[in-house]
Amino acid sequence: MSLPQLPIDEDTLRKLSDRLLDHQLEAQLAAIRLAVRSGDVNQVAMAIPMLLALTICPAMLGTQEAIRQSQSKNKREEHRARRCNLIATCVKPSIRSRDINGKIIVLKDSKLYITNEVPTSDAEGQDSVVSGHPFAGYFLPYPDSQYEGIVSTICEDPPILNWIYVDKDTYEVKYGLRVDAQQHITGPFDCTSQDRRMTLEGWEGFVAVEEYPGIWALYFDRDDNGLRSKVALGTRVLEIELTRREKKEPKPKPDPNQPQTLDEKMKQHKEQTRREEEEREEFNRMQAEQLEAARIAEAQAREDERLGNAMRKEQEEKDMSRDMERLNVEASEAAHHPPSPSARTDTISFWSSAAGADEEDNGSDDRSVTAASSLSDRERAGDEQVYKRPYVEDVP
Repeated sequence: MSLPQLPIDEDTLRKLSDRLLDHQLEAQLAAIRLAVRSGDVNQVAMAIPMLLALTICPAMLGTQEAIRQSQSKNKREEHRARRCNLIATCVKPSIRSRDINGKIIVLKDSKLYITNEVPTSDAEGQDSVVSGHPFAGYFLPYPDSQYEGIVSTICEDPPILNWIYVDKDTYEVKYGLRVDAQQHITGPFDCTSQDRRMTLEGWEGFVAVEEYPGIWALYFDRDDNGLRSKVALGTRVLEIELTRREKKEPKPKPDPNQPQTLDEKMKQHKEQTRREEEEREEFNRMQAEQLEAARIAEAQAREDERLGNAMRKEQEEKDMSRDMERLNVEASEAAHHPPSPSARTDTISFWSSAAGADEEDNGSDDRSVTAASSLSDRERAGDEQVYKRPYVEDVP
């Protein structure tokens, strides 16, 4: 009789592996203790490598498992950054479920509605829910908060984004700029891991409200009471689920300039080759002009340097000639006008001193006088200078 095979998840397998490693590690430690007590060196040397392997192996396995888990998480979370549509489904059977099940959520007039048709670009001007823009949003961290909000495009070209939020007073699901959503409920938005159903504040509380016959608006029953105080009495309110479905990418429009036949492709290839050759020639011409301009600038710089050196040399020669002329003039003037006797180098100068003798009549001391005089012959006057001994007249 064979036993039934039970599925083993990753946590159970990891626990079994850790238990086996702990058992082997304890066995090796016991063997090392026994070898140390018995003094068997060879047994200790043989057990140490196995002990190291058992010690290092869990760390290596843990690192590898962490890397794999991180990669798996990133792969699982890739869908959060992709633009997805929202599909509505009734939770409970209802005669109105055919108006809601499998229908797409659209954006119109700052609110979110449920429609059974995909809006077209030429219907945007019509006053109907069908003319709304289909929800195409993804998760995005809300500014200045610790949770993620959700954004959606409000038009195709250009793809302008708006925040999705719940009005705090009416519980209507709306869209708008951050300044419009700031004072209302902006998150945290999330989705279930298996079916990718939308959640807000940790649970699924979205409902469809029939505001007009056949027109269903999206609300969030925050109080979980069927919007008892938010909508008029008798208004149909159906509990729904919102499932994220990756947006279907349309077929790209063919380029009208794209060649279709072989002759057109050959013609386009020749035209492209000719254009590339012209661009290459233009590039070479510009390179040659730049090199020529650099060569001319270098030659001009050398010529300017040569002229500057010549001008400096000429100026130095002029200054030298001017200095020589000035020296010649001074020498000529010195030859025609000899210096004064007091300035001649052969002037005779001496100092004489005289001391007075004591006079017997008044018993007083004479004063001593020192005088200096210079003697020279006056060539122009011819007069001789007579030396006179300095003296001091007695005061009566």
